[in-house]
Amino acid sequence: MALPNDDLLTTIQAEREIYRTFYKFFRVVDTGRYEELVDCFTKDALIEYDVMPGPTQRFHGRDEFTAFMSAGRSYRREPTVAHVLGQTLIEWTDGRPHLQAYATVWHWSATRTVDGRHRPADWTVVGLVEDDFEQEDGRWLISRRHVAPVAGLVAAGRGPV
Repeated sequence: MALPNDDLLTTIQAEREIYRTFYKFFRVVDTGRYEELVDCFTKDALIEYDVMPGPTQRFHGRDEFTAFMSAGRSYRREPTVAHVLGQTLIEWTDGRPHLQAYATVWHWSATRTVDGRHRPADWTVVGLVEDDFEQEDGRWLISRRHVAPVAGLVAAGRGPV
């Protein structure tokens, strides 16, 4: 459903910006540029991840999430995660956009062996990303994110050799 009382062009422009914000998040994370996460979330965003064992990882606000993502960056020499995005859909309810997408996420404890060769990922999961968007300072940003696995672990590797 389109934005109420707005023309098609306005809806298309909003959705283009929503997609731009959504895809930028994954580029920022995959390249380790965590300081740019502030360009993806509202100040008071609620961010929840249910993909790790244990309780839901919950972050209140983009600053808390950015601090978590940045922790330990000093010891990482290269990115250790890669996202491959699949089916993506934006639906509008009462003028508010909700995005759903599948994401295959590859994780490495180390991307290379001791002698420098590339190595397979340690684990892979397929998740369902659900984002609500709001306009803040004239931009469409993620105000709520929930990520949960679609199924169990897809693949598991072993530590670097």
